[in-house]
Amino acid sequence: MKRRDLESLIGGSWFNWIGIIAVTFGVAFFLKLAFDNQWVGPGARVLLGAAAGLALLFVAERLRRRGLRQYAYVLSGGGILILYLSIYAAYNFYQLVAQPVAFLLMALVTATAVLLSVRLNALAVAVLGLTGGFLTPVLLSTGVDNEVALFTYVSLLDAGVLAVAYFKRWRSLDFLSFAGTLLTALGWAVSFYRPQKLWTTLAFLTVFFVLYSLLAVFHNVLPRRRSRWFDVALASANAAFYFSLSYLLLADAGYERATPASVSLLVSAFFAGLFYTAWRWSREDRLLAYGYVGLGVTFFTVALAIQLDLQWVTVAWAVEGLMLTWVGLSSGESAPRHAALAVYAVAVLHWLLWDAPEFAFAGGSFVPLLNPRALSCAVLVGALAGGAGFYRRGGAGLGERERSAASTLFALAANGLALVLLTLDLSDYFERQRTLAGNQASDFTLGRIRNARQFSLSALWTIYGVTLLAYGVRRGFAALRYAGLVLLVAATVKVLTLDLTFYAAPWHVPILNQTFMAFALLVAAYALAARLYARGVGAGEEERAVVPALVVVANVLAVVALSAEAAGYFDAGRVALADAVRLRDLELAKQLSLSVVWALYGAGLLVAGRARRLRLLRLMSLALLSLTTLKVFFWDLSSLDRVYRIISFIVLGAILLAVSYLYQRSQQRAAAEEFEAHGAGASEP
Repeated sequence: MKRRDLESLIGGSWFNWIGIIAVTFGVAFFLKLAFDNQWVGPGARVLLGAAAGLALLFVAERLRRRGLRQYAYVLSGGGILILYLSIYAAYNFYQLVAQPVAFLLMALVTATAVLLSVRLNALAVAVLGLTGGFLTPVLLSTGVDNEVALFTYVSLLDAGVLAVAYFKRWRSLDFLSFAGTLLTALGWAVSFYRPQKLWTTLAFLTVFFVLYSLLAVFHNVLPRRRSRWFDVALASANAAFYFSLSYLLLADAGYERATPASVSLLVSAFFAGLFYTAWRWSREDRLLAYGYVGLGVTFFTVALAIQLDLQWVTVAWAVEGLMLTWVGLSSGESAPRHAALAVYAVAVLHWLLWDAPEFAFAGGSFVPLLNPRALSCAVLVGALAGGAGFYRRGGAGLGERERSAASTLFALAANGLALVLLTLDLSDYFERQRTLAGNQASDFTLGRIRNARQFSLSALWTIYGVTLLAYGVRRGFAALRYAGLVLLVAATVKVLTLDLTFYAAPWHVPILNQTFMAFALLVAAYALAARLYARGVGAGEEERAVVPALVVVANVLAVVALSAEAAGYFDAGRVALADAVRLRDLELAKQLSLSVVWALYGAGLLVAGRARRLRLLRLMSLALLSLTTLKVFFWDLSSLDRVYRIISFIVLGAILLAVSYLYQRSQQRAAAEEFEAHGAGASEP
């Protein structure tokens, strides 16, 4: 059966189309040969072409009456194509007919093609006629503008084609005619538009907008026929094209924000009316009704954004993505949900590639979070968060896999954008501070600004990361937990590579300085993360295995911070000294302080480990005390003076003796408990 169907397809359909194309090329090659050899004149050439086209139409009609409909409409398509070419040659190549006559003849061929498509029930012939109809003004253009005639012709062509599409239910013609109208309008605007033609152009654009907006009413609402995703897609594309081009024309003409905002409000009201019509006549068609609601809300939001001088393009895409998500989830249709992903992606890219660099600080005033870049990002983040909320609540026909993946994607995108915005605004704020300081500012002043900038960014990343982690643990949201951990790691790398370079800054006060506070925030964040993982119910057992790593990182950072404070205190004093003896004394004091800090911290870890019965802390204590011992015996012994060496050894020895005492007492107590247990067991009968 399949083999016979393939044989019929190739022999009966493919060969039919290939044959008519081959004949058309053969006739064209023959006519070219005749033209090149001057066998016939220009008039005869055009008449031969027209006769060939009419002959094909005549033969096609005879074959249709004999029942060969498929064969007939292929021949009809070839005849229509040859007639188009003949009229074009008569006008453009040989100037045998005037432009109005050629235009009328081509319009007649277009009408013939449309009528034949209805008679033969042949969509391909209708598409051919539609294509020829839109190419007619292009092929017969004289380079002189005639806007009213052009758009009147396009309006009539659209009306005829859309009427055929309605009666034959060929919805593809709706999209093709919309595409042809759009390209024609854009092509004319690029070549001929001037601000003096504004209101005439807007009038025709409004006619096209209303015409294509009413398609769904006639196709779906009035006959109570269920709509599909392409009905909403066509309405959205039509509205976007109409408003975008109208906005550009009004802006080019110098109109203030109120005029395009009013246009957006009118579009919103128009879709509100369409929603009422759909709800009144076809209430069960939720996809179309919700689609109208989404478009109405989108253009109402755009009107507000324009009037408030916000970046309305990003705002429009963001709200449209949110509305498509809502429509798709409410109606149970997957196509609007998938389209929403693309719309969101466009909105994010537009903000990153346009809003973010366009409205960065470039001199003048700048207020973090109260600037055009921040406000458009706030709308976008809110739309993404709303999409995540819609998906987490679920919807008709929504699978668990899609729900989880989409809500995770939206949540990550919203938090990522928010973090990028906060980072950019903080950086621009300190860039403004540096600009205000002027070119004559001292290195001391500029250094303090750079230090404050690095600390602010580190604090932002740390706090944001631990907040994501806490929310992810409490809510059982794995993606946010991982994002929080990644952000904490990024903050750690930044603090160790950038913030730490200010450890010996001359403006630092011991402990109460921005470098130490950056480390303190990180240590607190890792400690809180370990506590949340240890007690939280949102993470699995395998994921909780990260707790020891978090504890280790927190304590390593604490040791690094204390060591940097000790070293920074003495290194900061070296800058103002030129005496070699004093410099050596500072270096010796620094090495002694490092040994003391390590020894004391190791002892503190041991006490904490014994008090909380955490073996990990005790092992870390032993590791740090071992490192301190190696430093004292191999570095301090050879480099420190007598007094510093004595203090170093005494402090280390005292701490090690105390540690040993605690361990021996612990072992003695354990042995006694074991003896009592065995003794009690032996005394039992």
